[in-house]
Amino acid sequence: GVIYDASATGGSTSIATGKSNNRWQTVMFGTAGGNFLYMVNGEDAPIYYNGSAFTTPTLSGVTAASIVDVIAHQRRLFFAFNDSLIVGYLAVNGIAGSVSTFDLGGLCKKGGKIQALASWTRDGGSGPDDIFVAITSEGEVILYSGNDPGTAASWLLVGASFSIGKPIGRRCVEVVGTEVMVTTQDGAIPLSTMLPIDRVGAAGKALSDNIQNAFIASARSYGTVFGWQSIHYPQGSYALFNVPISSAVSQQYVVNTQTGSWCKFTGQDAACWSLFNGNLYFGATTGGVVYKADTGTSDNGANIEFTIKPAFNYFGRRGVNKLYNLCRPHFTSNGAPGVAIDLNIDFSDVTPTSIPSATSLNAALWDTSKWDQANWANEIDIADWLTVYGIGDCATPTIRGAENALSIKFSAYDMIWQVGNAL
Repeated sequence: GVIYDASATGGSTSIATGKSNNRWQTVMFGTAGGNFLYMVNGEDAPIYYNGSAFTTPTLSGVTAASIVDVIAHQRRLFFAFNDSLIVGYLAVNGIAGSVSTFDLGGLCKKGGKIQALASWTRDGGSGPDDIFVAITSEGEVILYSGNDPGTAASWLLVGASFSIGKPIGRRCVEVVGTEVMVTTQDGAIPLSTMLPIDRVGAAGKALSDNIQNAFIASARSYGTVFGWQSIHYPQGSYALFNVPISSAVSQQYVVNTQTGSWCKFTGQDAACWSLFNGNLYFGATTGGVVYKADTGTSDNGANIEFTIKPAFNYFGRRGVNKLYNLCRPHFTSNGAPGVAIDLNIDFSDVTPTSIPSATSLNAALWDTSKWDQANWANEIDIADWLTVYGIGDCATPTIRGAENALSIKFSAYDMIWQVGNAL
């Protein structure tokens, strides 16, 4: 395994070699001595990076190379180990030294191992009321409050053996504001909605409820493939769930954190995701390439293909047959996107077979074109009526297109229909 510094555009520099694998779990941890990126992978001894050099800390009392997960909680580093229900921790503000431990085996009715750890803040900030969370491979959740596991009065068990779906992958936990989101076989679960109830009672509580069938089917089909990960991307106002289909291909389920609406990304074959300076990046499954996501109007120079299929709609007249004639999608763009449209009736799945050619943008390029001479593009609203045909109770359009020059936003659609008559 090799670690690269990929922060510079267009290239990378090898800064560490000879590692057993590249599947690292990391945490940023600050002390009086500086800020450190602490890294563990379950095969090599932990290392930390201060921005210029790596150090292998001396950790006593445990087998350091078996540490597979690390979090920062109450100014301490906590560790999970390979195939174990034991938790390790260091002294306050410590990055090396003696590792103390406590065993969760007696609290876990289903056995298994610790799959992930998390620090759960209920008020949005770090403080004494933060909860330590341990999630086992069997879907049991253990909660502690306090700041010193070595002192009974300062480390209180506040919940044990809450049952959720089995978590998927090591990177199954993402902290989103005051919520801990867990990727499980039952979907993407906000921890706060599940703790007062059992797994069966949690039905309908998953963040992924609107795509539950697709999410569960993916978990069943691809749950053992490496690459499952969730990440919150505040700048884009969405949370992303990476779904590895194979070692080379992945897709992403994406939820808008403001509206709760879901979509699916394809063509981004990512093995892992990260934020850097607020921007979203992913490491490709092949080629050793790091890509910046959510930027520009093309897919690394190629077309970005899109398919839009809203939820089926009865248009206020459920149980009434309708003749659908016209559909008007609403776009905001700096050009006129070419789209193909077809109509889905009564939960059919019809997709336009052709994708219109990408539109060329006759507009100025920033830092290239001249003021008062170039044609500067403005975003405009585009809403053209398009002919469709279908007879049925409910309907929705499917809209396809491909662009590599335009910025496009889809906001809504209108439908014209007539009530059918009895024969």
